[in-house]
Amino acid sequence: MDVRVKKKKMIISQETMDVDFVRKVEALSDTSVRRCFQCGKCSAGCPMATFMEHPPNRVVRLLQLGQWQRILAGRSIWYCASCETCSTRCPNKVHLASIMDALRKLSWDAEGPSKESYVQLANKLFLQNIRTYGRQYEMRLAAVFNVKSGQFLKDMMLGPKLFAKGKLKMFHSKNKNLAEIEKIFSRIDEMRKKGEAL
Repeated sequence: MDVRVKKKKMIISQETMDVDFVRKVEALSDTSVRRCFQCGKCSAGCPMATFMEHPPNRVVRLLQLGQWQRILAGRSIWYCASCETCSTRCPNKVHLASIMDALRKLSWDAEGPSKESYVQLANKLFLQNIRTYGRQYEMRLAAVFNVKSGQFLKDMMLGPKLFAKGKLKMFHSKNKNLAEIEKIFSRIDEMRKKGEAL
């Protein structure tokens, strides 16, 4: 947990509130953060709340106050398991699991620190592998992740064990339907250009 974020005094004013970002979250999640009246049922039922510096109800409250930078600077959105317990328990039908998903999507483009940049890097590399090979190529994923994250020796002792058990392959074949997979990625790229997807 980043103590600097927690101890920093929150100043609420027209200048500090970013309502446009909150509207993006609401549009992506198809739910309104304004409907939440902070009953706390979502946080009480969340199996991951004890690991979050901002439990689910506080995430919504920070959004209500336009303080999205505090959310993205923490790990809470990355600890969400998308189990939908929060959404199920909410008496006002605030779909918090969708809000968490929208925040994760928007965190890619948002400025400011992200506690889970390794998660973002792993996601990007994962999708690059799918686009290039049509399936996951674990050896390349691990090697490129270690180089780009600066963790050159990470899992070094695990690799030989996985090779010996046949779980990790040195060479990989491409999917036969690579053209179809490329069409999917191209369609998403077009949707992003039109603002229909992130």
